[in-house]
Amino acid sequence: MERARSISTLVTVLVALLHGVPVQAAAPTIGGRVEGYGIVRFDRSSPRQRPLARIDLFAEQKVTSEFRWRLATIGRWGGTIENASGAGLIDFGHSFQNIDPSLQLDEAWVEWVDADFELRAGNQRFTWGKLDGPKPNDLLSPLRFYDPLVEREKDQKIAVPALTGSYYFPSSWRDALPEDARLTLVWQPIAVPWLFPEADERWFPPAADTGPPLQIASLPPGSADPCPCVVDIEQEVRNSRAPARRFDNGNVAFRVSGRNSGIDWSAMFFDGYDPAANFSVPVTLDLSDPNVTPGVFTTTALTQLEPAYRRFQSIGADASSVFGGFTTRFEAAWRFRRPYPREVSSLAGEILSSPRRLAELLAGGTVPLDAFEERDAVEWGIGADYMVDGWLPLLELYQIILLHNDTPLLIRNVDTRITASLRKTWLEGDSLETRIAGLWGIESGYEMVRAEATYAITDRVAAQLGVLGVWGAARSLIGQYDRNSQLFGRLSYSL
Repeated sequence: MERARSISTLVTVLVALLHGVPVQAAAPTIGGRVEGYGIVRFDRSSPRQRPLARIDLFAEQKVTSEFRWRLATIGRWGGTIENASGAGLIDFGHSFQNIDPSLQLDEAWVEWVDADFELRAGNQRFTWGKLDGPKPNDLLSPLRFYDPLVEREKDQKIAVPALTGSYYFPSSWRDALPEDARLTLVWQPIAVPWLFPEADERWFPPAADTGPPLQIASLPPGSADPCPCVVDIEQEVRNSRAPARRFDNGNVAFRVSGRNSGIDWSAMFFDGYDPAANFSVPVTLDLSDPNVTPGVFTTTALTQLEPAYRRFQSIGADASSVFGGFTTRFEAAWRFRRPYPREVSSLAGEILSSPRRLAELLAGGTVPLDAFEERDAVEWGIGADYMVDGWLPLLELYQIILLHNDTPLLIRNVDTRITASLRKTWLEGDSLETRIAGLWGIESGYEMVRAEATYAITDRVAAQLGVLGVWGAARSLIGQYDRNSQLFGRLSYSL
C-alpha cells in the first residue's frame, strides 16, 4: 500500500511538471565556487603550468519530500593546457582534449527517494570504498589526470551518465538482516573515457616518452640487417575511438551493504572499463628518405600514443568501525585481467627481439604494441586514525600483488605504499587548518610529501598555500614526476 502511494505521488509530480501545474516545493538552491590556482616550479627545466581560473556552479531543488534534482557545470581557463585548439565543451568521447577555456557538464540528475528504494538517473559521480588514499573498489568514475598529485579527489572524478538504484529490504525482514541492509545496482550505459594531458603539458608522464634514439649494432639472426643503424623516434598523441556506444557495452556494478556490531561493511562486483589510463603504441618506420652515412643507416620510427580502453572485472569488500577511539578501515579487491602500465621506451626491446616484427617494419608495415600488461591481481589496504588533543594522525598501508607477472611494469610484482598524514585546526572558530601528508613506495623506491595550510578569511573566502615534493625512481608511478616539485596556492570564493 505504501509503495503504491509512492508511485502514485511520483506519477502526479511528473504529470504536473509536464503540464506546467505548480507543485509545492522548496525554492531551488544555487551555489558553487570561483577559484584561482597557481604554482611556482622548483625545477625550471620542468614544463610550466599557467594559473588556472575555475568556476563550479550548481542548482538543486527538492520538489517534494521524495523527488529532487541537481544540475552542475565546471568552467576552466588556463592551468595545464598548452597550445589549445580553441574554446569549447568537454565531450564524452575523447581522452585528449586540449580545449581552453572549456565548459564541462558535471552532475545532472533527478532522484526519487522512498522508504524502500532510491532511484537516481543522469550524470553522476561515484565514490565507493573506505580508505582515504587509493580505494581498490572505487571504479565507477573515470579520472582527470591534469594535476594528479595536488587536485582534490572530487575534482579528479568525471561525472558520467548512469542509472543507480538502491533497495532497502521490507521492514518485516529487517529484524533478521544487518542494520541498514541494502542492495545497490549501477548501470552506466556508455563508457566515458578518462582525460589525459598532452605531451607538452606539465603532468604528461615521463614514462610515456619514447626515450632517446636507438643505437643498434646489428639485428637478430633471420631479419634483414641494414645495421649498424640509428633510429630516431618521433611520437605524437592521438585519440582512438571511445568504446562502442552500445547498451551491452557499458559498465555495471553491484553492491550489498549493511552494519553488524558497529561495523559498516559492503561487498561489491564491477564489470566495465578501467577508469585509469592505458595506452597502445603503433610503430611505423619512415623509409621515404633514409640517411646513409659510411657504415651507418639512419631512419625515423613514427609512433603514436593512443588511449587503450580495456575492460576487466573486480570483486571486492570493505569495512570500517571505531574501536577504542581508533577509526579503522579496510578494503580489498581481486582483479581479473586488469591492465597495468609499463614504460613506453621498454617496448623497443619487443621489436628488436622479434624478427617477424622487424621484417614487417622494414617492409613498410605498422607494428601495434601495448604499453600495459593485463594481469590478475589483489589490491588491498588498511588504515586507522585517532584524535589526540585536536591533532588527527592517520596511517594507511596499501598494497598491490600482481599474479603470474614476468614483465617489468611501473609497479613491482609486490608494490607496497605507506601513507601518513597529520591534520590540525587552529585559531578561533577553527579558521586555520594545516595538513601534512607523506607517501612512501617501498619496493618501487619513491617518496612524496605534501604540506598545506588553509585559512578561512571569511565564511565565503579561503586561501591555501602548500608545497609538493616528489623524489624517486624514474620507473615508478610517482617517482617519474621527480622534476615536478612545486609551491602551490589557491584562493576560492564560495557562492
